[in-house]
Amino acid sequence: MPSELKVLNSRVPGTHSRKRMVVAVCVMLLASHVCAESPWILVDDFDDGVQNELGGYRSTFASEPSAVSAMRVADVFRGSGGRSVRIAANRSDRGFCGYWIHFFNMREVEKRFFDASRFAYLSCWVRGAEGGEDFLIKLADKRWIVKQDSVTLAQASHLLPDGITTKWQELVIPLRGQNNLDWRQLGGITFEFVRPGKQVVYIDDITLKTELTDVPSPPRPAVAAPVPAADSMRRKLWVWSTETLLRDAKARGELFDLCQSQRIDELWMQLLYDVNRQDAEPRSTTCTLRYQDEFRLILGEAHGRGIRVHGLDGYPDFALRENHDIPLAVVDAVIAFNRVQPAASRFDGVHFDNEPYLLIGWHDPSQREEILRDFLALNAECQRRIREHSEMQFGIDIPFWWQERDEATGQIVAEVEFAGKRQAASFHCLDMLDNIGVMNYRDGADGADGMIAHGRDLLEYADHHGRAIVYMGVETFRYQPTPVWFATGVSTERFHAILNSEGEHIARISRLNGLRLRTLDDGQRVSLGIEIPQPLTSDVEELAKKTMVEIAKHFGARDAADAAVAAVHQIAVAIEKDAEWSNLRSKPIIDNATANRYDGFLLDSTMLSKITFADDSADDFQIQVRAAEQYFSRYHRYAGTAIHYYETFRDKLQEVPASGASPR
Repeated sequence: MPSELKVLNSRVPGTHSRKRMVVAVCVMLLASHVCAESPWILVDDFDDGVQNELGGYRSTFASEPSAVSAMRVADVFRGSGGRSVRIAANRSDRGFCGYWIHFFNMREVEKRFFDASRFAYLSCWVRGAEGGEDFLIKLADKRWIVKQDSVTLAQASHLLPDGITTKWQELVIPLRGQNNLDWRQLGGITFEFVRPGKQVVYIDDITLKTELTDVPSPPRPAVAAPVPAADSMRRKLWVWSTETLLRDAKARGELFDLCQSQRIDELWMQLLYDVNRQDAEPRSTTCTLRYQDEFRLILGEAHGRGIRVHGLDGYPDFALRENHDIPLAVVDAVIAFNRVQPAASRFDGVHFDNEPYLLIGWHDPSQREEILRDFLALNAECQRRIREHSEMQFGIDIPFWWQERDEATGQIVAEVEFAGKRQAASFHCLDMLDNIGVMNYRDGADGADGMIAHGRDLLEYADHHGRAIVYMGVETFRYQPTPVWFATGVSTERFHAILNSEGEHIARISRLNGLRLRTLDDGQRVSLGIEIPQPLTSDVEELAKKTMVEIAKHFGARDAADAAVAAVHQIAVAIEKDAEWSNLRSKPIIDNATANRYDGFLLDSTMLSKITFADDSADDFQIQVRAAEQYFSRYHRYAGTAIHYYETFRDKLQEVPASGASPR
């Protein structure tokens, strides 16, 4: 079977009937020995999903201050139905921006590039939002994909007599004579915007052709995927600042009004409690909920508005077996509270947001698996208690990436043996819990790094194997840039050895002396440090110095001067490739008690803009989230969007649109 037929056939399940028709036609043609001579093959029509007909992903690329966004849209398309991709570029006189489309599946361990050696032309259809737009058309083979670059074939305006207009036109790029590419291993196409200014273009129906023909490419019957009504998808909301709401009736009213205007029917609300923990073995831990009368009132008011409330809590260290007594006591306290309340004033569930990957031991593979087993054991017991002793639901938050493969090792990131099965921890959670909130934190629906691409594997598993319903979470909060003080570290092997010996106590925590721990892996060494709270008081500064001495004694390097210079250079090279880190400067660590001096440095940590909607408009938020909701609604276990979190989402809705904002 020709490779193009194999690709098409492999994508039949879950695709539009139009694509099934194309496969059926090709199969019939193959029987007549004709399909192998088909004059064209469809690469991408943007109608469905985040992968094209060759299994490739799509995504934007940019370097500040240039910017670009892209989204598949259903209101502009070529032919009688379907979608196109809308690319909105804001090219500055500095930086770069564009959009790439792969001809292979980048997520496969062994990449299979496309053999395009029999094709003579690349075709795509383009129209502009205003006319006069322009971009470069570039191709990459396997060699250029590895370099993360491509070769320019043509400029769009040079291929069209009147340039790009507001009507659909076919761009045809001859491939013959381009001898600097290996056509047997074609990797993808890139549209790069080089002219400064804002422009919006629509691209549709990318094909490879053996000859120029008038055959439509491809046939386009008007078949559309079912789309849910815009107001049919219910949403959930994290609420962390509970105390004000418990005391202020006006604040509660504003929260409930927002919920009803934004289709939010469930709150995950921070519990407030006191813990009595006895250190004697066997450990006896009890939890007492605070503000019980106030909680009884707010629960009744919420239920009167048709809003469910789940008690929320979370801390990374809770994941460890030695700390399970605290979250289990919290579960018991909520069950006990509900037993004595009228039905209208009971919690509807318990929700934990523990994030065990923030523990330092997570960075050691053997400790990571132990952490995950502890984490799963905790959740299994919480679920058992709630299921046996109440009518509540139990759910947790997980990141979207646990079942993905580590690029460096090729291994599943969070694979663990539990309950007789070895698989990603995310799949274990879907197997045994009532609900899962996926921290699917991206600010775009489409693309290789978008919400759909990261969320669909979990929903696919949930539909076929899991019992949990799934919420897809989005972020509206943004941390301010935060300085992080590091002790210049040791080799990866040495770092793991320390975590399993004299540094074992640090492996079992996410904070030291109340300060959040951070790591930086520059490819040669792992450095450990702490976030420095801002604004910095004199007391916290002294605490930070004391904490860094403790870290440096175990994990710090006391290298010779030339080695220290080499380490700084390696760190500088590493952070140049990572947009989270910037502003490298030296900050040694001095132990006043011994006069020992350790190499150290400061970096600023910035929350990446792609993680959060904080710097996007409210309209952009609604457009992107709705697009993801429409795609996810095809999965039976999908239960809607969860928004993190109340105050920043409320403020987002009240923002006045800024003039000159980058186009979506």
